[in-house]
Amino acid sequence: MEDNKNAYFLIEGGRVLEMVREHIADRLRIQAENRKIAEELRVDEGVTDRTTGVLRGVVFKDVIHPDFTKPRKNGASYPKKRTKWFSRFDGQKGYLSLPEWISKEFKIPLRVEYVGNNCRGNLAIGTIFAECGFLYLSEEGPYAMWVPDVPVAVREYEANGYTVSEPAKSFVLEFDGCRRIEKEEWEILVLQHRLANKKAA
Repeated sequence: MEDNKNAYFLIEGGRVLEMVREHIADRLRIQAENRKIAEELRVDEGVTDRTTGVLRGVVFKDVIHPDFTKPRKNGASYPKKRTKWFSRFDGQKGYLSLPEWISKEFKIPLRVEYVGNNCRGNLAIGTIFAECGFLYLSEEGPYAMWVPDVPVAVREYEANGYTVSEPAKSFVLEFDGCRRIEKEEWEILVLQHRLANKKAA
């Protein structure tokens, strides 16, 4: 049974447009803050949090700052507890986790609960660790969103004789201001954007 199918939507308005613009603004703010910290520590490389974008560690070329640990296997040093730099790193405000934010905002089920012959269970749907997210080519757009294709997952389970529970069973995959597209349509938009930039250069 396939459980990592996603649905793609071109974002044209509504709450989703507000969210993607807010997310981009947060990313730009965090990137600027990360650069400022890197400049203060005189480093060129760092480790960022996959979920929030904030800086977690840095790679020193030569002398390790006394407030930081010895380099780990990835070459990064992390702020030692009870230091000024630990407080600085700990006080960073990252962007919201997209899977959590999008799924809560639109009540998107990320798991299918099912009952079958002498069995009961629930399985994640969508891409593991990134069940929902945004795609964009620039700050100005175009923008897209991907979410788990809940109705497809429900149909697959029901076709295999399982009874699917709510909220997945009756979830409708529609979002105000969004138009459903195929993944390939987004890929075409990406190629067109690259081509336009190449011609402009």
